[in-house]
Amino acid sequence: MTSEQTTAARSDLTGRVVLIAGATGGLGRVTSRLFKQAGARLVLVARTHDRLEDLAASLGTPESECLLHAADLRRPAQVRALIVRVVQCFGRIDVVLNLVGSWAPGKSTTTSDERWREQLETNLFAPFHVVREAVPHMPEGGVIINVGNAEPVEGKGGQLAYAVAKGGIHTLTRSLALELKPRGIRVNAIMPRNIDTPGNRALQPHADPADWPKPEEVAEVLLYLASPRSAVITRALIPVSART
Repeated sequence: MTSEQTTAARSDLTGRVVLIAGATGGLGRVTSRLFKQAGARLVLVARTHDRLEDLAASLGTPESECLLHAADLRRPAQVRALIVRVVQCFGRIDVVLNLVGSWAPGKSTTTSDERWREQLETNLFAPFHVVREAVPHMPEGGVIINVGNAEPVEGKGGQLAYAVAKGGIHTLTRSLALELKPRGIRVNAIMPRNIDTPGNRALQPHADPADWPKPEEVAEVLLYLASPRSAVITRALIPVSART
């Protein structure tokens, strides 16, 4: 077997059950396609069923290999219903990709209670709800990958609620990695700054996206972290914040 064949084999996720939260977002769509190509059985989760159906159609994935579930992951009862359905369908969850997130600006004196709550619920509570319900159904060799952000680490003002939520993701990731290590479950997070998606371009119309990583590049990092190739990596916060 050549080195290329060995690398491909170690990226093979055939039969692995991969839950992608935020599957219809700019990163989620690309990641879903890449993981489908790697042989995974997909659980695609987003708030809107119509968008999930559109994604599944674009992937050409048979129903036996793909489960679509619309849920608001900020709501614990909806997350519990999701996980019950996944376990009934596939029996277990091998990989959790927490790709759900939103961004909003705001300084300490201008952030309303509503924005504070929304940013924490979407960026921190939702991933926690998924992990809390999924972990009991994850076998040894399971993988959890969260999405943090480089800016809470490096420091940037004007986005207080977002920074606090993403800083919480970093702590959640490292704490979970220690907790789940005895069970053989790895937990890591990627730390993008901006990803070159239509949504991010719309949010920042005057920014230059030339240095932003493409979603395809970030998805490759996610595949690496989910695969046996990264078996020695856990509790890591991995920057994916620039192409150069």
